[in-house]
Amino acid sequence: MERDDTICAISTPYGEGGIGIIRLSGEKSHHILKNIFRPKKMRARYQSRLLHLGHIVDPENGAYIDEVYAVFFDSPKTYTREKMAEVYCHGGYASQATILKLMLKHGARLAEPGEFTKRAYLNGRIDLLQAESVLDIVQSETEEELKNATCQLKGTLSNTINNIKDRLRDSLVNIEALLDFPEEDIEVELKGILDNLNTSRNEIGALIDTYFEGRAIKQGIEALIIGKPNVGKSSLLNALLSRERAIVTPIPGTTRDIIEDTIIIRGIKVKIIDSAGIRRPKDEIEQKGIERVKEKIPYVDIILWVVDSSERPTFEDDEIYEEIKNYLYIMVINKIDLQRRLPEEWIEKRCKNRIEVSALKGEGLDGLKKSIYEAMIGKKAKREGALITNLRHKKGLDETKKALDRALISIENREPLEFTAFEIQEGLSRLSEITGEGCPNDILEEIFNRFCIGK
Repeated sequence: MERDDTICAISTPYGEGGIGIIRLSGEKSHHILKNIFRPKKMRARYQSRLLHLGHIVDPENGAYIDEVYAVFFDSPKTYTREKMAEVYCHGGYASQATILKLMLKHGARLAEPGEFTKRAYLNGRIDLLQAESVLDIVQSETEEELKNATCQLKGTLSNTINNIKDRLRDSLVNIEALLDFPEEDIEVELKGILDNLNTSRNEIGALIDTYFEGRAIKQGIEALIIGKPNVGKSSLLNALLSRERAIVTPIPGTTRDIIEDTIIIRGIKVKIIDSAGIRRPKDEIEQKGIERVKEKIPYVDIILWVVDSSERPTFEDDEIYEEIKNYLYIMVINKIDLQRRLPEEWIEKRCKNRIEVSALKGEGLDGLKKSIYEAMIGKKAKREGALITNLRHKKGLDETKKALDRALISIENREPLEFTAFEIQEGLSRLSEITGEGCPNDILEEIFNRFCIGK
C-alpha cells in the first residue's frame, strides 16, 4: 500500500438506494473533486465540512453526471488524518460507477480493502483494537454486537490494556534501578514490583474470562436439539422460531437431516440445530442422518436433550445420555400438557440442568431461552466495560499472563532480576501486538483484508 497517493472508493452498497457515497483520501483529494464538481453557487474557497450542492461533470465533454452534495475535509481532523473529500450522489449503480471512474481518471486509484481504516491506524488516529472494532460495527447483526463494538471504538479495551502496559513499564524501570544500584535496600522495592505484577496479572485474567461472553456476542452460539424420534424436537424448533421451519408429523423419523435457523436471546445470536432422532436406524439414509448428529455433538456449544414426559424412558434415551453426558446440555422435558409418565428419579440421575416445556402449547419457552442464556453466559454476565471478542486478542493476553506468571515465579525463587525483566518485557511485547505497536505486517494484512473496499 502506497501512503502518499490518493485513493477513492464507493462506500455504500451497490444497487438502487436513496443515496450513494464515494470518498477520497490523500493529498490530491480536494484537487480531484474540484476538477469534476460544479457548485450551483460559485465560491472562491470551499469551507471544510460544509455540504456544497452542485453537479458532477465530465470536464472533457461537459456532460452532467448527477446532482450531488460535495464535502471537503481538511487534514488532520479527518477519518484518515489526510485530506479527504466525499460525494453524496443518488444511489443508482450507474451514477456511482461513473463518478468513481472520473475520480480514477483524474489521478486517484481504487482503494484496497480496509485502506481508509488502515490509513487511520497508520497515521495514529486509532490503534489496531479500534480499527478492528470498525469492522465489528459494520458486521454487527444485534444490538449487543453493536454496543460492544462501539465500546471498543471509544477505546475502552485499549485504555485498559494501555494502563496495564504503563504499570509493567513502571516495574521494568524499578528493576533497572535495582540492577544499577544493588547497594540499595531492595526488599521494599521488590514488594512494589510484586504488587504491580499481581495486579496486572489479575486484570489480564479478568479480561480473558470475558472471552466466552464476548465471542458469544460477536459470533453467536450453537445449540443442538437432540433426542429419540417423536419426542417433539422439530416442534420445539418451530416453537422457538415462532414459525414452521421443520416438518412435523406423528410418524417417527420424519427429520432425516440437520435443519438450522437462528434466534436472538438477550442480544445473543443462537443457532438452533434440529437433528434426526437417535435410534437403531431402519435404513441407510436414516443411519447417515444419525451419524451426522453424533459427529456434531462435540462441536456445538450446548445440547438441548428433548425427552417425552408422557412416556416412560427407553434404552434409546439412555443411549443418548451416554453420548452427551460429558458435554454441556439442558434436559428439555417436553409434552407437559399430557399426562406425566416420566419418573422423577430417572430425571434426577441424568439431569444437570432441566426445563419443562410444551412445544405444542408454547409453554415454558421463555424459561428455556433463559436457561440457554444462563448456561452459556452465566447469571452475572459482564456487560459493562471491556469484553474480549477476538481470538487474536485472547491469545495475546494468554501469552502475557504466562509471561507474568513466570516473572512472579522468578521473584519468588529469588532468581536474578534480569530473568524477571525479560519476562515482563515479553508480556509488554505481547500487549503491544494487540494494540498494534510492532504488529507483524502479515497480521495487519490479514486484518484489513477482511474489510470492504470503501471502509
